[in-house]
Amino acid sequence: MVIALALCSEPRLIIADEPTTSLDVSTQAQILALMRRLAAELGTAIILVTHDMGVIAEMADRVAVMYAGRIVEIGRVREVILSPRHPYTLGLMRSIPSMTQRVRRLPQIDGAMPRLGEWPPGCPFHPRCAQRLPHCDSRNPPLVAHRGRMLACWLYPGDC
Repeated sequence: MVIALALCSEPRLIIADEPTTSLDVSTQAQILALMRRLAAELGTAIILVTHDMGVIAEMADRVAVMYAGRIVEIGRVREVILSPRHPYTLGLMRSIPSMTQRVRRLPQIDGAMPRLGEWPPGCPFHPRCAQRLPHCDSRNPPLVAHRGRMLACWLYPGDC
């Protein structure tokens, strides 16, 4: 109902925060198809906020991955899903169950998210990062262009 109301006013931009949470798969598919169709008909852009990579793969052209309230990777959905570069994005993608391989236990990212307002100095992900560099604990990396993506990680120097 809220989605329908949002689209009635023909906005240029819709920000949809977890629009399909708690819906069964068939209802979720119907809602996403409706959003996609109406956005195309009305020329409306959609910013979709979600943790559901299936929804992202289905709906988005580009994705921004966030950790601790900060963007760590931006790129085309297919590229980010198939070839994640930031260590956090890589951990997220590895934790998604495979449709073809059976595993006893899904890989997980070690450690825990920092408490709100208690971010560590430097890169917020460094306490959990297996690839951290010595300066990750003291310097927060900027978001820079690197080979067609935007990354906030000292592993990836910006394009010159």
